Amino acid sequence: MSDPIFILHQGLLREAPGSDATTLRALTLSGVRGPARIADMGCGPGAATMVTLRALPEAQVIAVDHHAPYLDTLEHRAHAAGLARRLQTRVADMRAPGFANGTLDLILCEGAMYFMGIEAGLRAWRPLLAQGGRVVFSEVVWIKRTVPEEARLFWMEYPEMTNRDGVRARVEAAGWRVIDDFVQPKEDWEVYLGPLGARADALRPEADETLRGVLDGARQEVELFERHSDAYAYAVFVVEPA
Repeated sequence: MSDPIFILHQGLLREAPGSDATTLRALTLSGVRGPARIADMGCGPGAATMVTLRALPEAQVIAVDHHAPYLDTLEHRAHAAGLARRLQTRVADMRAPGFANGTLDLILCEGAMYFMGIEAGLRAWRPLLAQGGRVVFSEVVWIKRTVPEEARLFWMEYPEMTNRDGVRARVEAAGWRVIDDFVQPKEDWEVYLGPLGARADALRPEADETLRGVLDGARQEVELFERHSDAYAYAVFVVEPA
């Protein structure tokens, strides 16, 4: 039986809030240029990978995800756009992606760092970076001092969630420093949640009980953001070893 999460997300172009403009801003802040070697960890169907390939025409991008169908989708998109020559895909876990030490100029991780945790992820990836290499990741954060109870209860599923200062502290605890960071605009959520909600509604009439539970969670996420978008957001952090 297929995982109901993957059934829900099948055909979606993003697995987390984001946009081409946000990825481009993050790449600019990273300072990477020229014939760089870049890994997109937990790439999903590769929205950020495609932006990176277009924005950095000399870069080689290796897209890493444990779900092979996402990588198949990315390969088809890259071929159609004439970008496949500079793309590699790798079915692997972000915790052990199989790169030799010192071989990556940039690690990009949009909306997937929580699978590892910030400190654990940065410590695991540090040996993989070449001299001067950096990591760019996005993370959901509280942006309101007083959090609505409904939002707090929903996000209890991610107990590590904190604010931007909390993320900076974890980066420093891992032996890294923050070069820059910014809060993603509300539109980045709408680009993600709009298609997610539509997909959930389309699947509901034929859904079994297990899938229906996942669809209910997606609908709750959409409606929660409509009510409390002032309380939390995704933020991008550009970091390097201290």
